[in-house]
Amino acid sequence: MEITITCGEGSADASSLHRWLMAERTLRGHAVVSVRPAVQEQGQMGGALDVVNVVLSNGIALGSLITAVLTWRSSRPRPPRLTLERDGSLVTLYDGSPELVERILREWNAAGGPDATTDPPAAAPLDPPAVNADGE
Repeated sequence: MEITITCGEGSADASSLHRWLMAERTLRGHAVVSVRPAVQEQGQMGGALDVVNVVLSNGIALGSLITAVLTWRSSRPRPPRLTLERDGSLVTLYDGSPELVERILREWNAAGGPDATTDPPAAAPLDPPAVNADGE
């Protein structure tokens, strides 16, 4: 599974996030992390941005990746806006609420779910899983 992370503040943040993820113990052996130039459409204006590209070996590592990204973001003096992309589904991070990891995982794992954006203020509360009469 491939995740692309775009940092709102540009190359310096992408490099810092790359170093942070490379040092993250929970991702070792489960992720290949690299930095590459962002693809810009022809005629698009703006500075050169880098993106962090992460290839995960399994779905369990996704939760670790999202937690590590949010921890890095919260360590910044001015936390940048981050956009994560998986299979064309986008999530833009504006906050770092504790429920965010679970919400991203739920939305990305939902079949055919729409793009997700966590708008300020904090993400909406999570609903408990539905249980039928058989306890399933």
